[in-house]
Amino acid sequence: MSDLVLLLDAGNTRLKWAVASAAGMVDQGVVEYADLSSAAATWRRYGIARVVGCNVAGPQVAADLAAAFAPLVPEWLRSSAEQGGLRSSYRQPAQLGSDRWAAMIGARARCAGELIVVMAGTAMTVDAVTAEGAFLGGVIVPGFRLMRQALAQGTAELGLPDGEVVAFPASTGEAIVNGALAALAGAIEEMRRRLESAQGRPATVLISGGDAATIAPLLQARLAERLIPVDNLVLDGLYQLAFPTTAGPEILT
Repeated sequence: MSDLVLLLDAGNTRLKWAVASAAGMVDQGVVEYADLSSAAATWRRYGIARVVGCNVAGPQVAADLAAAFAPLVPEWLRSSAEQGGLRSSYRQPAQLGSDRWAAMIGARARCAGELIVVMAGTAMTVDAVTAEGAFLGGVIVPGFRLMRQALAQGTAELGLPDGEVVAFPASTGEAIVNGALAALAGAIEEMRRRLESAQGRPATVLISGGDAATIAPLLQARLAERLIPVDNLVLDGLYQLAFPTTAGPEILT
């Protein structure tokens, strides 16, 4: 019987996926929700035995994916008080986004020590995790595109002009682009400062998501080797849960 598992990261705008075995990732990619049917035909050719994922895109996407894999039933991750070596400090652990929870589990599998886990997508989340595996908390801010859209919608004349990343913005487009990026980088730096102050040890920043490559250069000069861009921390975390190294399966509902 196949041991292949399909891992799904159903985000707000796209679906990230990976086919994995106990030996590692076999294949992975990104698909638009409008192309689910053709993508499902591709996945079925692998003869997958399970579908494990997290979904922040809503119930309709969950229903569409369930229909695509019938009779297999997708196992959707739910954040909990403790799982995968991570302990949550959220007042109501189940309310934490499952993608954030999976990303932190994936980050701990990649890197030891104090961690700042950044998911830079439609929204950007910045979460603090101690070396002992305690998730202390984090922040959510609008992502790069949402910041620009908010300015365009909330003002009469700014619109959505493009601009290059420069030290001293000299056009409206540059001012908006660089202002948004500075705000995002600042949120990451502030959470890193808080964690390092609380723990008394340097923290490593792991950044993933669609806008990671745009934000990372603003942090590189200050963090150097303590900045680690990762292709998809959510899939990394789901992999850890689908193929646990300890006896007994992790609970997915």
